[in-house]
Amino acid sequence: MGHNLDIQSMFVLVKMYELRNVKLVADALGKTSSAISKILSKLKVHFEDPLFVQGKLSFEPTTFMDTNHAHFEQILATFDAIQHSEFSPQTLKQEIVLYGHALFWDNFGGKLYLALREEAPLAKISMRQWSLEARSRMVEGENAVLFSTYDETLPQVILQKPLCEVSPTFYVRQDHPAHTFDELSQYPFVITRNPGWNDVRYPLLERLAAIGYQITPTVEVENTMAIECIVKHSDHYSFTMSRLIPENCRGVALPTMSDVRVNCVMSYHRAKQNDPQKEWIHRVCQRVLNQCEQ
Repeated sequence: MGHNLDIQSMFVLVKMYELRNVKLVADALGKTSSAISKILSKLKVHFEDPLFVQGKLSFEPTTFMDTNHAHFEQILATFDAIQHSEFSPQTLKQEIVLYGHALFWDNFGGKLYLALREEAPLAKISMRQWSLEARSRMVEGENAVLFSTYDETLPQVILQKPLCEVSPTFYVRQDHPAHTFDELSQYPFVITRNPGWNDVRYPLLERLAAIGYQITPTVEVENTMAIECIVKHSDHYSFTMSRLIPENCRGVALPTMSDVRVNCVMSYHRAKQNDPQKEWIHRVCQRVLNQCEQ
């Protein structure tokens, strides 16, 4: 006797045990009496037992059915219990691992944490710096989230879900002598260096080089607050997103690229693309970014 029974056959057995009549079982399951009889015939062969014997008023179960009826009901009850788990941030207790670059954390980290904390007060929220090691872990299946700009070098196994679009811009201190990029290009340039993101290449500088503007950073700094300090107290310039220009600083538009838009995304392993927790985090982050823009 094998074990390749389908669930529909189980339903027929349990319903037949309950109703003891082929026509009533057929009506209850929306099938024809002929279809029910064929299923029962296959089950008799499968279990090597008559299963039900014709009595005076109805079919009576054999000893085999009396003995195993509870097992069949248990199997069906277990099957019915299989469902998508309901998600509620209020009861979430597991750790939420979030990765991001320094620019993101410095500008949105606190607001995002408080927004997530408000809706998920029991969860542990870990906000970490993105790195090549973190990238490898996520590709291998780590249940984490990355906030960044769209990265064409990430493999397809990582889903990059759009959050918003922003415009890159250079910025200087408010009283800096330069007002156009051509004037700005003669001053020292300090750039944000983020491990795992632009430690090998700088996409924005590559785009500028493609249209004839070669820019070489004077200094690379991982800490964005240090970069702001350098810019505010010297003639250095740096770049950021248009909505993130520091206080007491002003933007200087990119040459012929002022309309360039950068896609900000939330990335995670594609196996989690239908995870309600990820959808919730995405909604909260979108709300935080929109509030910051206003």
